[in-house]
Amino acid sequence: MKIKKQAMRFCTALLLCACLVTGCAGVELLDALGYYDTQELETVHSDDRYVYQTLSEQSRHIYDQMLTALMNMQDSVRLSTQDQEEVQNCYEAICADYGEIFWVESCSTRIVSLFGFPVTMYFDVSYTMTPQQVGQYQVQMQPKINEYLALLDGCGSDYEKTELLYKKLIDEVGYDLESENNQNILSVFLSGSTVCQGYACAVQYLLQRAGIQCAIVTGTARGEAHAWNLVRLDGDYYYLDATWGNASYRASEEPEDTAFDGVNFAYLNLTTEELFRTHEPKVTFELPVCESTADSYFVKHGLYFDRWDVDAVGERLVRAYDGGARSISLKFSDEAELSAAYGYLIDERHFRDYCTDTDTICYLADTDLCILNVFFME
Repeated sequence: MKIKKQAMRFCTALLLCACLVTGCAGVELLDALGYYDTQELETVHSDDRYVYQTLSEQSRHIYDQMLTALMNMQDSVRLSTQDQEEVQNCYEAICADYGEIFWVESCSTRIVSLFGFPVTMYFDVSYTMTPQQVGQYQVQMQPKINEYLALLDGCGSDYEKTELLYKKLIDEVGYDLESENNQNILSVFLSGSTVCQGYACAVQYLLQRAGIQCAIVTGTARGEAHAWNLVRLDGDYYYLDATWGNASYRASEEPEDTAFDGVNFAYLNLTTEELFRTHEPKVTFELPVCESTADSYFVKHGLYFDRWDVDAVGERLVRAYDGGARSISLKFSDEAELSAAYGYLIDERHFRDYCTDTDTICYLADTDLCILNVFFME
């Protein structure tokens, strides 16, 4: 949401007149006019939020002022900066750190001047609903939120939490461009359908509540506006994209990918190098270089192969087929290893050596991530 700079000239005139009458100047005059709000406000601590941690001490202070205003639904708050770019960056940081905010319509900044010189800047906010309505929505969402959090609390590791949430969200929340409130968590927890922004907001909110640092990253994917998540698991950072893991989204964007049954785990816990083959972030805050593969879905499930090993790959195919699985996804270290597996299993039809009761399979080679997806036909 872009913040628009807005100058309000009537404030300058008012301050000039008051200054001539009272003899006050600068900050004292603003106090006299009641510009400084002294009401008690609920404060929010952001020390555990990823983007907040990347900011300078000065920017953290601005972030805190703006976040307090948003959480308390203040219409306006005085900021301790007059730097428009800093305000824009702090707002972007808040949006990345707090996926649960669903009541903001628009924001702007306003400069108050004295004798033609800027004195202070205000952050003005318009809301889509009243505080009472926000409370009502929060009450309506709480049972579903509690359901998710209870399941996450029962997980034994950070990795298990991300896999469970990824799968549950995709299974229960469809991708729908027409979904109401699809830019926030209302669509996820009340409508059961959303778009990429809704998924990313829900993932950020739930994982942060479950004790996993998580942020929303916005940018483009194959040239289209998109949102996904950055997560920290066991001390290392990974990318997670629940939207691209949803078969209903893949079918709408790439009709040839209709063989997936609900969840595609290819976009759970990726490295920077892997995700950035198709995704490009467009954020003002610093992003870490995600290099670890320890909490990759494929590593965790023994589906990653750093070299073409016919016996190891064959054993995994047999286990999946004999176990009644509908599909299996095998990830390779590079395109050469993927090509070797594809040639042997598909071109030479050696899949029949492992899937002995069928003569037909479906398959899909993901060359972006070097994954061979095999779908067993009934």
